[in-house]
Amino acid sequence: MSALIEFDNVCKYYQMGDTTVKAADHISMKINKGEFVAIVGQSGSGKSTCMNIIGCLDVPTAGTYRLNGRDVGKMNKDELAEIRNEMLGFIFQQYNLLPKLSLLENVEVPLVYAGIPLAERKRRATASLERVGLGDKLKNKPNQLSGGQQQRVSIARALAGDPAVILADEPTGALDSHTGREVLGMLQELHRQGNTVVLITHDNSIAVQAQRIIRLEDGRVVYDGDAHAPEAVVQPNLVIPDPVKPQNETKQEGSV
Repeated sequence: MSALIEFDNVCKYYQMGDTTVKAADHISMKINKGEFVAIVGQSGSGKSTCMNIIGCLDVPTAGTYRLNGRDVGKMNKDELAEIRNEMLGFIFQQYNLLPKLSLLENVEVPLVYAGIPLAERKRRATASLERVGLGDKLKNKPNQLSGGQQQRVSIARALAGDPAVILADEPTGALDSHTGREVLGMLQELHRQGNTVVLITHDNSIAVQAQRIIRLEDGRVVYDGDAHAPEAVVQPNLVIPDPVKPQNETKQEGSV
């Protein structure tokens, strides 16, 4: 069985003056259908680059990215837009809700772009909002909701298209810790229901809520495995060397 998401030596390079920045440096990984995976790393680690490539918002400089067996790097802009609508549901840190639209209309937006007929759009959007516990607020505007409720609307919007992958970029970044835990609990529930969830985060305490962690540093994978293994939290390539003593402090043979 082929992986749903597959990176084969994916590289993404940017030229900044005379310097080549390796945002992704020969990354290989596979994510299968039904997994809940956190891609974790600090700023500059390459996690946002991976998110953009997985989300078909960017393509590799070298190497191959396959989504459900299809080589994304060979697609034109129209094909990339089509596959985003068909296969990917996005959840962003800032919700990206349209303030003048009702919750129902906000959830319908990606379905409009996908060419779904009106009656079917409304059915799917209503079902998605009910799924996240907001079925009684279909006509409300985003500014009438708390931050956590707005994030739930963005989750409903991601679900409405029945995507193959739910891609969550720092989904708790704008929330307090209690509300953030609720949103993470919702992502875990979606995973239990069989959805494939890819979570992008810089926060270890959030990453360990996933099933598996892929840790990046300097554009490379330094850990890929069980989120609950001890080495998942401790970055394995950061070994602190023993302090080097100055020569004049080194104990000489025969000294007291």
